[in-house]
Amino acid sequence: MPDRESAEIGVLISFQPLTQPMRTEAASAGFYDSGWGKHPRLQLLTIEELLDGKGIDMLPIAHTNATFKRARYAHPKFEQGTF
Repeated sequence: MPDRESAEIGVLISFQPLTQPMRTEAASAGFYDSGWGKHPRLQLLTIEELLDGKGIDMLPIAHTNATFKRARYAHPKFEQGTF
């Protein structure tokens, strides 16, 4: 799924228990290799796991912008207060 969506990592959060076919599909997606280690490309979590404190295996929050392109600066066409 991450390949199809052009994403490095995908996360599915489920209310229901995870099935073996779901786990097999997630494992077949492989790993994303970042500068901070390897992370499963497709991660499956249940609400119960999230409430128990399990989180998403991803880059540290301070480094998450490493996977996104920075937006270009947009110059205003007019000075503030003039129309």
